[in-house]
Amino acid sequence: MLADAHLHLADLAERDPGFPARILHDSWRGAAVSHDPEEFVRTEELRRQLPPTLHGFGIHPQNPREDTADFLAELCASQKIDFIGEAGFDFFSASPEGVVAERVRNPENLGRQQLAFEFQLGLAVRYRLPLVIHVRKAMDILLAYGRELSSAPSVIFHCWPGNPLEAEAILKKNVNAYFSFGTPVLRGSKHGLASLRAIPRERILAETDAPWQPPHHAIYTCWENIEDVTIAIARQLDLAKTAACTLLYDNFQIAYRTGI
Repeated sequence: MLADAHLHLADLAERDPGFPARILHDSWRGAAVSHDPEEFVRTEELRRQLPPTLHGFGIHPQNPREDTADFLAELCASQKIDFIGEAGFDFFSASPEGVVAERVRNPENLGRQQLAFEFQLGLAVRYRLPLVIHVRKAMDILLAYGRELSSAPSVIFHCWPGNPLEAEAILKKNVNAYFSFGTPVLRGSKHGLASLRAIPRERILAETDAPWQPPHHAIYTCWENIEDVTIAIARQLDLAKTAACTLLYDNFQIAYRTGI
């Protein structure tokens, strides 16, 4: 059983419309995210074509839209989502086109991202939902929320960008944290591999972030890349593939508090 802890079904379907037909029911489980009401509806449609798949909604730090807050709160209250996210902080402002003004770390942008993050963290605590975190160039900000994060039922760090010491610091704050690794491990990310080897095995997840963050020489990440990521994790942990699949699937179930 392959467990993909993070992917974007609607975006993947735009690039690969036939992907649901290739997923066998007894071989895969996933957790999909949405950040827009229309995307949420489309993802729900795709979920019905797939093996059991979790679905979450979040206010992404790259676009902290206040107009989706009520929609998210209603999803939580009506128990229509399995988790909240992606939520977090992103101050990686470089792009091929130049500097992204909305992600420059200044008081205005920080305030907008903090408002969105604190709102979502509050919902996660209130409704006892797992919280999926996106963080870039802002680990110091996130670490300052250690006490608040420890009140969430679980916290899943999507495509963990930190180092082993930062992961250790989060766990020492009594945060029920899980650290998800994706295609950067296929590209030989040194700090990613170092974290993977250092983090307790029961805290590790695998993901594709499909269709984003494609492996070398790929146009986009496909759902099948979860097998490549799983094999790469198995090698780093000196595990057989079957043992790694079992470990990562069990961690997936515990992190997302589900029995699918």
